[in-house]
Amino acid sequence: MTAVERVLAVVRLTAGDRRPATVELTAGARWSADPGPGRTGRPAGVDVHWSVDPDARRDGRWTETADVLRCGRPAPGPAAAVRRARWLLARHPGCLLASVPDAAGGWVIGLRDGRLLVASPCPAVPPGTVGAALASFLHGWLTAGRAPEELTVVRFSRPGARVSVRLRPRCGAHGGDRPSWCGSGTGVDLTEAGA
Repeated sequence: MTAVERVLAVVRLTAGDRRPATVELTAGARWSADPGPGRTGRPAGVDVHWSVDPDARRDGRWTETADVLRCGRPAPGPAAAVRRARWLLARHPGCLLASVPDAAGGWVIGLRDGRLLVASPCPAVPPGTVGAALASFLHGWLTAGRAPEELTVVRFSRPGARVSVRLRPRCGAHGGDRPSWCGSGTGVDLTEAGA
């Protein structure tokens, strides 16, 4: 699926270890997201938000009101993706997170509090629906009061596709300050099968 300018995303987080969350995008994609075993006290609830591609540029008002900005156009590399994520968050103070793909096939996800996450797909996947589902799932996780460092592996699935995602912080991303959760050994890998 190609990048869509804007979607209404619905993230349903379910309590307990056996029931995955669902991520529904009004563009037609529906993913099941499982944060993995041992997540007792997982949040329950529903998060509804606007997820917008700022690169579509058809109607700027959607970008101005977005909760999630997920770029459809890759930055030339990880450093450029970091700069773009920071610029988007600075320009759009109502946005909780910005996801920017880089030309190497990964993503940099900037959070409102200044932290940065890195997503590295293996094998490389287009930034489309997988990136949108990941960004929306993270939005739902954060608005439920959970921290991104709690996520080590998130398994996304839908008919015909499975994606495993490991999250890791981009250390040294705070201008020399080392986030307290750097070195925790978490990382982001996406593996898509059967798509």
